[in-house]
Amino acid sequence: MRRASRGYGLALCLAAVVFVADQASKWFVRDSAADLPYDVGGGLRLEIAYNSGISFSRFADAGNVVVLLVAAVVVGVTAAIVMSAPRYRPALGLILGGALSNLCDRLRYDGAVLDFVRVYGWPSFNIADGFIVAGTVLLALQVLRGHRA
Repeated sequence: MRRASRGYGLALCLAAVVFVADQASKWFVRDSAADLPYDVGGGLRLEIAYNSGISFSRFADAGNVVVLLVAAVVVGVTAAIVMSAPRYRPALGLILGGALSNLCDRLRYDGAVLDFVRVYGWPSFNIADGFIVAGTVLLALQVLRGHRA
């Protein structure tokens, strides 16, 4: 039984770190709003944008449906952490932290998330989005590696 419980602490710790890092960055950006937008260089720009949709602003007019969808993702990822093999839990922790932080934004900002990183040619995003993508890529690589073994 001890072996099966490995990785819960790490997953929850990663989720907490992602949540705090994202919320702190958003607090900093909102606190610095008077100085924005700010061109960092190389096509990178810091600016405040509120996104009521999901990836690439899809379903921006869906309202509370998006909030419920994100809440369902949080529940699903939490269940996956409990039910998955220990090797998948760190990646799921990254995804959970980002999804929780974005859900917190949606509850705070009337269904929208605060995005502030703009890279030339891409829609705005935030740190939570970056961790969700990183966790998803890591999870996919682990799943693919598991199928080859």
